[in-house]
Amino acid sequence: MRLSVAALAACWALAAMPAAAQKSFPYKAYVTGKDVYVRSGPGEQYYPTEKLQPGAEVEVYRQDPGGWYAIRPLPESYSWVSGRYLKPSQDGLAEVAADRVASRVGSQFSDVRDVVQARLERGEIVELKGTKQVGAGQSAVTWYKISPPSGEFRWIHGKYIDPDFPHDGVRKAAAEESPLLRRKAVVVQTAGAVASDVKADDAARPAKSGAPAPPLQSSGLGAPQLAADSVRHVSPEGFQAELDDIQTELSIMLAEEPTVWNCAELSRRAESLLGQAETAVERGRARVLVNRIAQADDIKRRSEEVNALRSDTDRRNRQLADVSRLRSEARGVQRTGERFDGTGRLTRVVPSKVGAPRYALLDEKGNVRYYVSPAPGVNMQYYLGREVGVSGPRGYIAEGNAKHITAKHVAALDTRLR
Repeated sequence: MRLSVAALAACWALAAMPAAAQKSFPYKAYVTGKDVYVRSGPGEQYYPTEKLQPGAEVEVYRQDPGGWYAIRPLPESYSWVSGRYLKPSQDGLAEVAADRVASRVGSQFSDVRDVVQARLERGEIVELKGTKQVGAGQSAVTWYKISPPSGEFRWIHGKYIDPDFPHDGVRKAAAEESPLLRRKAVVVQTAGAVASDVKADDAARPAKSGAPAPPLQSSGLGAPQLAADSVRHVSPEGFQAELDDIQTELSIMLAEEPTVWNCAELSRRAESLLGQAETAVERGRARVLVNRIAQADDIKRRSEEVNALRSDTDRRNRQLADVSRLRSEARGVQRTGERFDGTGRLTRVVPSKVGAPRYALLDEKGNVRYYVSPAPGVNMQYYLGREVGVSGPRGYIAEGNAKHITAKHVAALDTRLR
């Protein structure tokens, strides 16, 4: 007997192990919740990128501490890359034209693109999925939507996915425990019981002359039922279960940022529950819930107004910054000789012999203006491919018939976002 109990306990322990622990990466899993957000990083502080419904299939590549799962980007997922660093072609593809170009995670809910998970190398080919013009006039920048590159993931919390969840997103056990189904069962049982009592009373009591018959309706199955208005729509237990369910969904929603709140459906359910309340206590609890949802909706509205004002302010600030930068660059061009000993786009040079300069400054046509050698402690690698100004002793390379600068200081002249 003891052996049997121990074996049974071991079986229970194995059954209780998380499904993910028994899977090898990558593996398929299915979303178990409604309106589950996929995020740009492993945490709720990262902005959402998509929203999934029960039964949606995802491919899990790894699990991080804290319960967040890295999944393959969804078919509708995309990333942002500045048009300055892409060379589009006619076939919907583009070539990366710079080194270490940021691929910024896109969101279906807004144009936010703050998260960088991967960087693209010069010559890499990407697939284009759309464009967006940001700014106006000379400060306008084209941003391209691209298919997420290799090494970039989307993130979902493990409590919302299950490798063994049905593809249709419905568990029979979960459906049987649904407060809504329990409420419907109570309505049918109550209506049937009352109808049976009325029918029995009518059979045992002689009919009065001219008295109307009780209001009965046919269910379509041959068994008469009372009209819906003559029975209670929900039992006290069903009322409390629905109230708890709405409060739980409201709490989950309030844990997200206000920009993605959806109060309309919860408000409709709470108003319906208030209409079915029969006691003062039930009406009071339902009214408190209705007010909480209304407050959340008001917070969302004000948050959207603040975000709109903030976006407009940021846009104006960027425009002013662009104007100031352009003016500064214009003044800098006039005083190039005073500020730097050489300017141009920094590129790497393959030296023909030991000791030859490894870098050069190119003009707009790609011709060499100056060869450059870094002074000790000066990092030139960071500025490759960018417009820079270089300060340091000038010289001349007789063999190459070219000017030379020993760079003691390097400053970027292009300050746009990469």
